[in-house]
Amino acid sequence: MHSRHRRPLALLGGFGLLTACPTDTAPGGVLTDAAITTSTSSGEPPVVTGTTTDEPTTSTTTGTTAAPTTGASTTTDAADPSTTSTDIPTTTGDPTDLLCRALGGPTGVTDLVAAAVQRVLLDDKINAYFLNSDVDTDKFRTCLGKQLGALAGCDGVVYDCLDMKSAHAGLGISGHDFADFVADFALALDAHQDLHPELGDAFKDLILSQLGAFEAGVVEDPAGSQTIYQRVGRKPAIRTMIGVSGEADTFLDNVALNPAINVFFGFADYPRLRTCLTRQIAAIDGPSKYGLEVSAPAPADPGVGLGDPCRSMADTHAGLLDANNLGIDINDFGDLLGELVDAMAAHDVAQADQDAIVAVLAGWCEDIVALEWKNACPSAQKLEVVEHGGPATAIPDSIYDGNPPSMLCRDLVVPDDPIAFVDDVEVRVGIDHVWVGDLTIKLISPEGKTLTLLSRPGLDEQVDDGTDCCGDSADLSKAFPLTFRDGGLADAEQIGASLPNPSQVVCKDDMMNPCAWVPNPGAGPGGTLADFHGDLAVGTWKLCVGDSNLSDKGSLDAVTLTIARVKYDPMP
Repeated sequence: MHSRHRRPLALLGGFGLLTACPTDTAPGGVLTDAAITTSTSSGEPPVVTGTTTDEPTTSTTTGTTAAPTTGASTTTDAADPSTTSTDIPTTTGDPTDLLCRALGGPTGVTDLVAAAVQRVLLDDKINAYFLNSDVDTDKFRTCLGKQLGALAGCDGVVYDCLDMKSAHAGLGISGHDFADFVADFALALDAHQDLHPELGDAFKDLILSQLGAFEAGVVEDPAGSQTIYQRVGRKPAIRTMIGVSGEADTFLDNVALNPAINVFFGFADYPRLRTCLTRQIAAIDGPSKYGLEVSAPAPADPGVGLGDPCRSMADTHAGLLDANNLGIDINDFGDLLGELVDAMAAHDVAQADQDAIVAVLAGWCEDIVALEWKNACPSAQKLEVVEHGGPATAIPDSIYDGNPPSMLCRDLVVPDDPIAFVDDVEVRVGIDHVWVGDLTIKLISPEGKTLTLLSRPGLDEQVDDGTDCCGDSADLSKAFPLTFRDGGLADAEQIGASLPNPSQVVCKDDMMNPCAWVPNPGAGPGGTLADFHGDLAVGTWKLCVGDSNLSDKGSLDAVTLTIARVKYDPMP
């Protein structure tokens, strides 16, 4: 049965089978399984290779081998402690090029390499390393041909591309990837033998043993456990999890069955959508590069091409409307992630990997939802907390006249940030004072906008000038700080109203918990904390406290200003 749930937004939230060929590298390169994604110092990109089985294999030899010279055996590079020795079959003719001739000469080597690369490009288990437009597959073919030609003793062929370790550094190639490249090459070698019967099994064994010897230099993740991409099963598993409509428990089938969001996908090109979503998830920490698609040989990566790459999320979702002509909202986005979570769970993706994937994909939110919902995206929000502590400071007694110079003020500096606008504000004040009805508290924004948070509770003053007497007599304690926020438990004008004994403490003796109050300006300026909604947060805010009557004194101990910031202007 199809289940639909929303994931809380708090959770959102080319096996570059290229060989690099610099001319300044020592000979002795490899038949490889490393993918290249960055160019080398000589401007050439590095290499990769793999096999058709999904199970890891262990080669019988390790190390990086030098290009063979003459004689009946090939030894590994002196830099590698392991060695390999394989007997070359004897026959008449110059022994230095027996293998080259058995392969069909330089033309045969070229044909074998082309066939092997074609198999790799069609192999979903490893082609993600190669199907990126910044991967030079022509260069890979050239260098792989040099590797094989040098190994076979073809006249004048020298491997001058990067060594395997340098070529594949940082690509995170797994033992599974390497095994799959070797298997693909072995199948190409079998087919080549059908056209060249003189290529005996001993010659094939020699080539494959040399290929296997490169594993140590190519593989960085032997167990396939270091990345999400490897742990979830690489591209085939991701593609299966994305699925299509009609394939139960897949992401696209879940979406198709969800009436809240399927309307947005009614005209989608589903083969292309599946390819792009697969590449997007594979790009989190795997070899795919989203937006760098190539024209892959069919049936690999259908729907995309070198001139028709996957589009950005913003372009893909721009203008999508539901039956009510409304764009994608934050709940729709939550449904999309929820359907993906269901698909991942159905395909046994570990919880930690599910959470990591959802956390990355939460970054799509701003690009996908309509403008009026963008500030609801986790990446478009920030909670700014600015505190002013230090020693307690006496509040000037009986000089308040309605103006900030007659008050004790504390500066609260809010830093600049791309998430620039005020969505909401909360103020927390720790005060010791023996007559709350004497006090007026104001918050002043960097642009000079003033909100009176508290205005002498218990006194119906007609003018905000510090005159008249006397307000409520209850005490304030810094141990029970006052919090002012829209939506607090009670009106700030009622602070102390339920405490008949003058020595009783607000929020202690009246059991007010939380000690949160809705601002009441009285005769002072301002309305609610929503007055600051849409203002720029950056700059110096001021919290000011004034005392209107003699004798009853107090001190300001601590102030905390909390601003919920958003990226997009909420008051356009």
